[in-house]
Amino acid sequence: MKHIVIVTNGFVFLGDVTKHETYMQIENADCIRKWGTTKGLGEIAAYGPTAETILDPTGVVEVLNHAVVALIRCTYE
Repeated sequence: MKHIVIVTNGFVFLGDVTKHETYMQIENADCIRKWGTTKGLGEIAAYGPTAETILDPTGVVEVLNHAVVALIRCTYE
């Protein structure tokens, strides 16, 4: 299941999250450079990226758990 992962220093990733003891692995990850929404990240989580959203492919990202600010579960198909 896809999640939006907000990380320290302003990074926001979208991808498939696997939680480990000390880190999260985000596969098929994209860095969200521009939200392109009118209702924030929740709009992307509910409906997917908009035509105005800019995603930068980043492959596999591993983030230490203490660097994660928030995790938003995506509900779109």
